[in-house]
Amino acid sequence: MEVTSKDWFALDGVSCSTVGLYCDTPPVQIMAERKGQNYYVGSDEEIYKDDDSFSDISFRFNCYAFFPESFDTSAVFAYLQNKRKLTMSRNDGYYFRIRNIQCSTSEKADGSRIKYQITVKCAPFRYIDNEEAVVISGSGVVTNDGTRYCKPVYTIALSANYGQGTLTVNGHQLTITIPESNPVADGKFIVDADIEMAYGTNGSNRTMQTAGIFRFLAVGQNAVTLGGICQSVSIKRNGRCY
Repeated sequence: MEVTSKDWFALDGVSCSTVGLYCDTPPVQIMAERKGQNYYVGSDEEIYKDDDSFSDISFRFNCYAFFPESFDTSAVFAYLQNKRKLTMSRNDGYYFRIRNIQCSTSEKADGSRIKYQITVKCAPFRYIDNEEAVVISGSGVVTNDGTRYCKPVYTIALSANYGQGTLTVNGHQLTITIPESNPVADGKFIVDADIEMAYGTNGSNRTMQTAGIFRFLAVGQNAVTLGGICQSVSIKRNGRCY
């Protein structure tokens, strides 16, 4: 006999049902709590310097394995390890970034169920799922559809493997200088505002070849201009909402 639920959660795109977990009604998202000691006027509008003024949020799932043939929990515990992305029913179109996962287990008195109480701690706010990248050549506008500033990843296509170029967002310029002695072999240069680093497609650190601000995107429209050897840019916005 198999017991199924219309509700679910998934880790890195894999549903909890794949390891036999029945998910009770998933929790409602809680509001991220502001840390009073870090509050300052205008912090919500800060769009180039990261803030840490909100606490992480946690989701607690009550899940069950029905009629287990054994109390071997290894498959469930392996499923919960080293995951980065949480999605769930009743929160369609969004995902949460996982910090860590805790799990406690207990056998129910009737002997036919194992209860798993799974707590997933996530970064504040929810992120827009399956968001398409925006490509701009020369200059253009990119729209942040979220309700809070976001931290994009800019993948820049270069017209030459070395030289100087610029990425300007809302009037703030980032200068990229690639020396002839250390060219970019495939013509791609990645500026990751999410982690405030620049690197090549092979992962090589090129942050020292930049000067200026790794610009975030404000809510709404943002002006983007490219110069020098920076020919076009593909922008992964990482839009996020309250």
